[in-house]
Amino acid sequence: MDIDTSCRVRGARVLDVGYAEHQHPYRHAARQGLDCYLFRLQTDGRARALVDNHMMYVEAGDLLMFGPGEAYDLQIDHVGDEDVQSTDLYLFCDGEWIDEWWRDRQHPTHAKLPLHENCVHLWRQLIEEHRRPGGTDTELCDYLLRALCLTVDKMAYDAASTASVPLAAERMRWFIERNAPEDITLKDVADEVGLSVSRAVHIFKETYQQTIVQYLLDVRLQMACDRMRFSTFNLEQIADACGFKSYSYFYRVFRSRYGISPRAFRQRAL
Repeated sequence: MDIDTSCRVRGARVLDVGYAEHQHPYRHAARQGLDCYLFRLQTDGRARALVDNHMMYVEAGDLLMFGPGEAYDLQIDHVGDEDVQSTDLYLFCDGEWIDEWWRDRQHPTHAKLPLHENCVHLWRQLIEEHRRPGGTDTELCDYLLRALCLTVDKMAYDAASTASVPLAAERMRWFIERNAPEDITLKDVADEVGLSVSRAVHIFKETYQQTIVQYLLDVRLQMACDRMRFSTFNLEQIADACGFKSYSYFYRVFRSRYGISPRAFRQRAL
């Protein structure tokens, strides 16, 4: 990889950062070991990656972190009869500050994180600054990189702190996040954990202080926001891909939640 020194400051350096969308088979392998740090956040679809010497599937919310010298292998291909679909945010970096941050904390290769707005927003800002025509503001780029690393730490800690959450509630949450684009029902969620609908609804509400339906809507809206920022799909395609039965319904709930139309939101995000 060619090294770009435009974002070097106080020992931190961004080599490459961006958003990738794959609709065709793809592979990136460095089995002999990386020469820098690599962070990769799966935002949609599915891929396979080498984690602890085994190839595992990664889905939305899966964060991969590799240090220099660690083997890396990413494969995106057909899964059964499904079309190829994978989108992710990636970051290659190195430098003294990153070395210190990496050494001071125990970083797992794989972590499951919610796709929070703050993390995605920081990543997007770093992409924009790194690729700014005419050069970057190196100091801003450095602070964005540090903010992103610290945000990843906080999100990983928050995710670990949910270990005390009832297993049934956690399984329902992950089922909703995995299947949000589909036409899922309360019974589908309850069946996933072998409970009655009334019991499942009670456990979920007691654990997360919101209903299953509310959480499903939140997930779908967040998916739509991510696609409006990073994909080239039109708004009707995005609404359909995120599980909304019609664009008019998507428009209504989006405007109610965010106070602006989907079109206005996308224009602001560009």
